[in-house]
Amino acid sequence: MSIEKVTFKDWVFEVDRSLNEAHYAMFVSDGAATCGCGNCENYLAYRDQIFPDEVKKLFDNLGIDYKKDAEIMTNYKTSDGLYNIMGWFHFKGLILRGKNCAIPLPGGNGYSIELSRFSDNFSIGFSNRDNLSYFENNDDLIELTFETNIPWVLDPTLET
Repeated sequence: MSIEKVTFKDWVFEVDRSLNEAHYAMFVSDGAATCGCGNCENYLAYRDQIFPDEVKKLFDNLGIDYKKDAEIMTNYKTSDGLYNIMGWFHFKGLILRGKNCAIPLPGGNGYSIELSRFSDNFSIGFSNRDNLSYFENNDDLIELTFETNIPWVLDPTLET
């Protein structure tokens, strides 16, 4: 076990990168690829262009394979024709410093997500949620959530 500190914007994490890399290497597929809907197929076709270079570097530092998401969902079509999507990944570690993006709702019935803007078209956040995690043990699990807008890049007749 090799624990490393990773700093990204306002966050500092303690992670076992090699453990996370080994875990992601075991996945044969990802959430979007197993779905098969048009929106997920569009995400897959555009995926390499979604994540800013600095975020791809973060994925690498955390031991996350950005091509193996836990889940992708399309929220809505924007007024300029783009698709607002959210997705998440998980990794083993601790948040040493930085905002938890999962804000509990009054009465304990769920939470809202408040992501931090990274760029004009990309927001990111971290929490201790474990939605659809591929990890068997959820101890010290961090969920990385992102949101962005992407164009439709597939055949227009497949648009959903």
